[in-house]
Amino acid sequence: MAKLSRGIFKLLTFLFLAGALSGCNLVLLNPNGDVAAQKGDLIVYATVLMLIVILPVMALTVFFAMKYREDNKKATYSPDWDHSISLEIVIWAVPLAIIICLAGLTWVATHRLDPYKDLTRISPTQLVDESVEPLEVHVVSLDWKWLFIYPEHNIATVNEVAAIVDRPIEFKLTSDTVKNAFYVPDLAGMI
Repeated sequence: MAKLSRGIFKLLTFLFLAGALSGCNLVLLNPNGDVAAQKGDLIVYATVLMLIVILPVMALTVFFAMKYREDNKKATYSPDWDHSISLEIVIWAVPLAIIICLAGLTWVATHRLDPYKDLTRISPTQLVDESVEPLEVHVVSLDWKWLFIYPEHNIATVNEVAAIVDRPIEFKLTSDTVKNAFYVPDLAGMI
């Protein structure tokens, strides 16, 4: 009976977590803009590179805990073993190589995706037309809200920004009170 109720508890917990997470908006990994898509790809690449170290460490933690548990009499105990140069090379070389790859990947992406540089492409297959002027949007940070002013169209909106498809946007930021961070995850990073 206890096993049955434990199984039901696990199933209910899984269903609750699945339901709770189903409403999550993964805009970082499913953006609308090219810059945000490239940043999402960078997050995925970095995560995969880090998992190269994390997964074996997690697996080896479980393996050593099971192998050298107190009631396992078959496990050999050798307290005099203290150093292995080949093991040290593997333990330190793999994470170092991953850190070097992450550093290079991040360096290149950071300079390629600089938010203050002009856009060169709209998508991987479509370059920005040289004759198209970017849509200028004045962004004013107010207390607990954002004001978006479109000088070209003589309109303003509060807390909602609209954009024309396939046209670059130039945000000009200012604040009415204190310094703020401007973040539109569908389009690009934080400024």
